[in-house]
Parts: sequence; C-alpha cells; structure tokens
Amino acid sequence: MGIISNAYAEAAAAAPTPQGDFSMIIVLTVCMIAVYFFVMRPNSKKRKEMQKLLDGLGVGDEVLTNGGFAGRISKLPDNKEYVLVDVGNGVVLQMKRNYIVAVLPKGTLVSTSIESK
Repeated sequence: MGIISNAYAEAAAAAPTPQGDFSMIIVLTVCMIAVYFFVMRPNSKKRKEMQKLLDGLGVGDEVLTNGGFAGRISKLPDNKEYVLVDVGNGVVLQMKRNYIVAVLPKGTLVSTSIESK
C-alpha cells in the first residue's frame, strides 16, 4: 500500500424531487408578498399623502421646507412647479413646490421671531 489511497466513486446524487421545487416557489412567493406589504405599499401611501399636501397649498399657508426654512406662501405662480415663500424681513424665496415637506398650523410663525420683528 502506498502513501496515496485509492479513490472510489460515490453513487450518483438522486435527482431533486418535484415537491422540493414547488416549496421553493412558495417561499419566493411569500418573500415577494412580504416585500410588497412592508416596503412598496407604505412608500406608495406616503407619496400619495405628500402629493395631496402639495396640491392643497394656498396663499397664506405657513410651510416648512426641505432646507429647514419656515415661511408663509406669498404667491402661487401659474407655473405649478414653483412657489414663492416669504421667510421674513421682506425676503421672498422662489422654490420648487416639492421642496415643501410640511404645512405648519396657523399662527406658528407669529410665535417665532420671524413675525415679531
């Protein structure tokens, strides 16, 4: 007998059963349904709510922008893409409508230093 032992072939692996393939399809389907309910559906709801908020904007609404500016809408031009926001001391910013992230309750700016000066 030598240093290297003889190698013997093992029996061929059995073919996968059809039931194993079917269970894999079920697992993938359950995963896809979970992704829909936990990721896609909440994002869709949030997007619809934000679009409803932006469509309901009017002159005089107090808003908070994506950059952290708080101000009052002074004008809604015919162009639906932009809005003019008065941030205080006569400073009016023209910004894209979708940069508005929240509509503040009426009177919020009165209680801050923006309107008190």
